[in-house]
Amino acid sequence: MTALLSNTDVVFLLMTVGFYGVIYEAAVPGGLLPGITGTICLLFWIFAISGMPVNYAGILLMVLGIGGMTAEAFFKSRGALALFGASLFAVGGKIFITPGADAHPVSVWLIGSTTLVSLVVLSLGLKMALRTRKRAVSTGAEALRGATGEIVGWNGAKGEVQAAGSVWKASAAAGYAPQKGEKVKIRDIDGLCLIVEPLNAATKE
Repeated sequence: MTALLSNTDVVFLLMTVGFYGVIYEAAVPGGLLPGITGTICLLFWIFAISGMPVNYAGILLMVLGIGGMTAEAFFKSRGALALFGASLFAVGGKIFITPGADAHPVSVWLIGSTTLVSLVVLSLGLKMALRTRKRAVSTGAEALRGATGEIVGWNGAKGEVQAAGSVWKASAAAGYAPQKGEKVKIRDIDGLCLIVEPLNAATKE
């Protein structure tokens, strides 16, 4: 394991896959597996670079590059953000290891192929995932409206509700703060957010 984590190509991939997972979990929550996988990869990556002669400017460029490619999925830039992010990512990968260090630089072929994969996964794949989720919300709104859900977590006036096999963002009227595990009624849907009320609200009325 130590020998594997001392390989700069492996460390480069750990960072990339780690960010893929965390970004997908944040953008399309509920899957858990992308978030868990991404977090584990990033933890191994942090452990590995602690003993490497890394160039932190390279890491910053890669992070900015990943951010640019991810932003393409949310903003209509006609590919400008994706290409700009890909350029930053590639340059960052090239200078990731400090020149003259004992550790070998990241393979140019690996940087190039990973950059292309990142463009597809972050710019195109994430955009398609977001569209699919929005389409599912719009087509499934009538089915969810009036259905019963279970509170996964709650903080203030917002939280998360499990309904129809997925975890959704949720909000409630002022003064109503459901507890974790409580069954609630889905009164309406606002975009990607469920609006919930007490399960016995109709009975009380």
